[in-house]
Amino acid sequence: MFVKAENGQKRVDDRLDVLWDAVAIVEGKEYACEVANVSTAGVLMKLDKELDAKHQFLLDIQELKEYAVEVAWANRPFYGLILLVGEDMKLKNHADKIGLKSR
Repeated sequence: MFVKAENGQKRVDDRLDVLWDAVAIVEGKEYACEVANVSTAGVLMKLDKELDAKHQFLLDIQELKEYAVEVAWANRPFYGLILLVGEDMKLKNHADKIGLKSR
């Protein structure tokens, strides 16, 4: 399902709803999390851990690869992440190619 950003939303890229298992690697520790949607340069993640805005860490998306990310906004347990570094920075395009996969 693709959704255009509406008035008041910061992310303007189309979003692709997914349900992917992932691992947040924060300061050398691994935390299970889920990716709920992706866009060209961002991710919506669900994680039961407190992270501050601008915090940078690694996100290992089991369906794809590992990405360096930064917290753009936090409303625990949900976090909006900006992709900083990764093999395929156009994450939504890559997700489109492999299709939706859920647990």
